[in-house]
Amino acid sequence: MIEEIAKKAREWTSTEFDEETRKEIGRLIDSGDEKELTDRFYKELEFGTGGMRGVMEAGTNRMNVYTVGKATQGLADYLLATYGDVKRRGVAIAYDSRHNSTIFAREAARVLAANEIAVYVFTELRPTPLLSFAVRHLGTRAGIVLTASHNPREYNGYKVYAGDGSQVVPPEDTMIVDFVNRTDIICGVKRIEYIDGVSEGLIREIGPEVEAAYLKEVSQITVNVQKGVEEQVSSVKEDLSVVYTPLHGAGITLVPRALREVRGVRVLCEPEQSRPDGDFPTAPSPNPEEKEALSRAIEYAKKENADMVIATDPDCDRMGIAVVDERGEFVTVNGNQIGCMLEYLVAFSYRASGLMPENPAVVSTVVSTELAGDIARSFGADIFDVLTGFKFIAAKMREFEQHGSHNFIFAFEESYGYLAGTFVRDKDAVIASVLAVLLVKYATAVHGSVLKFLEFIFKEYGMFLEYQRSFVLKGAEGAQKIEQIMKTFRSSPPQAIDGSRLTRINDFLTQKRLLTDSGKQESIEGMPPSNVLQFYTASGVKVSVRPSGTEPKIKFYFALKRPLEGSVEDTKKKLDAQFEHVAEELFLRYGLEEE
Repeated sequence: MIEEIAKKAREWTSTEFDEETRKEIGRLIDSGDEKELTDRFYKELEFGTGGMRGVMEAGTNRMNVYTVGKATQGLADYLLATYGDVKRRGVAIAYDSRHNSTIFAREAARVLAANEIAVYVFTELRPTPLLSFAVRHLGTRAGIVLTASHNPREYNGYKVYAGDGSQVVPPEDTMIVDFVNRTDIICGVKRIEYIDGVSEGLIREIGPEVEAAYLKEVSQITVNVQKGVEEQVSSVKEDLSVVYTPLHGAGITLVPRALREVRGVRVLCEPEQSRPDGDFPTAPSPNPEEKEALSRAIEYAKKENADMVIATDPDCDRMGIAVVDERGEFVTVNGNQIGCMLEYLVAFSYRASGLMPENPAVVSTVVSTELAGDIARSFGADIFDVLTGFKFIAAKMREFEQHGSHNFIFAFEESYGYLAGTFVRDKDAVIASVLAVLLVKYATAVHGSVLKFLEFIFKEYGMFLEYQRSFVLKGAEGAQKIEQIMKTFRSSPPQAIDGSRLTRINDFLTQKRLLTDSGKQESIEGMPPSNVLQFYTASGVKVSVRPSGTEPKIKFYFALKRPLEGSVEDTKKKLDAQFEHVAEELFLRYGLEEE
């Protein structure tokens, strides 16, 4: 074993750490488990540009009270050095249903209070978007959410929000990272007892008035969209039956309440999955992107003869749906398709009711479907693409407000994140769930069903299909492998894909765009550097490659398009076959083997 790693491991058996932590590391040392010790101590859990996420175990490369304490002390030092009013304005904290989320939230509160910074804490699990709203509503200088979103049960995470309710972006994110990296995990963290922080008035509980103010804003979106639909559609389905599942997460606290504000909607919550539980016992993968996560709710919907299923992830910022097809079977719809239908619905309703603002703007991401741009332009809106991550969408919203150039109406990313309204600055599955119900009402009234509405969109704009493949590469070796794959794609990019020559390569790390026909290079402006590559072909194929920011994965995004030829099913088969060929060709060329 490398001596440096052995030394770090021994430090975690000293009296500065609690007994359970000392025993956990001591057992690994006694068993001589070099591989496990190396993985836990070869680096510190990276506090990246939005926070950190990791497996909950003892060690510097894990999520535990000590890494949470270090991150919070670094954040406190940054805030104290940057904002003279932070002690008074404070920091808001929320958490979801994951194991240790309450403990980690209290640890963060203890550290902030020890630094004499006021802390506002939700006393029970609440959706992440409510934290974004609370930061804005309470006027705090920052926010913290303890969640690992849709990751497996062994994970937890820590996300930092800026004073406008958005996740921190450059340059503030890197400045916070610098302060965190300077903090010694053993002797550099200040703490007081939680009860002392409460008694001294430094730790304060967030009351129900914040939720009430948030739900009032959500209700206004409901009214605005429903108004536009009803002014153009004579008969809208009033007896809509919805099955909702929070997948054992925080959504149960707000989504049913918001859905019941929609006129003519019957809300049924899947009983077992409505119980918050960090083990996710009935949803091993609590990710609404995966059909398996919705399977229990779909069975319940069949039993209750419901019209649709809505699922949200544990921190309630992502949303997925299942709707009924022509055979009466429930089918899921992917994130790009949900996003485009919601975008169309919002734009249509605002135009119909006269609520469409001047210079309307839709925001999406560079790996989401390009269909979003075609829909936006057809309603007279401008489309803006940003890097992956809703924090960059929020930054674009802030830019609109600062410059007065555009008025934001909608945003989405392919990974099941959506937002309407400007009172939240992150993806919001509460808002998205309400919009999904209105979508089913509108689609049923005008087109007969959601899938018929999607077919209408494909007829109008062409059939866009997107596919994703990921390679999971864990640990230190996996991280090196991912880095090498990205280097290889940069140094030896494909000359052609699917028999079609490359016309453009976007490298968001170097912020350069290469026009391959002419060899001309252009600067990519308006985005911070990011480790993302994109390849475009003359035939319209688009391939994007990037490492995941939250999991040990490298992700490949494929985008294909063709006019709707015959039925949706027939055109989809052609695109599916094309995708399989494109993916096989690319992965074979670069020595990547799919699981």
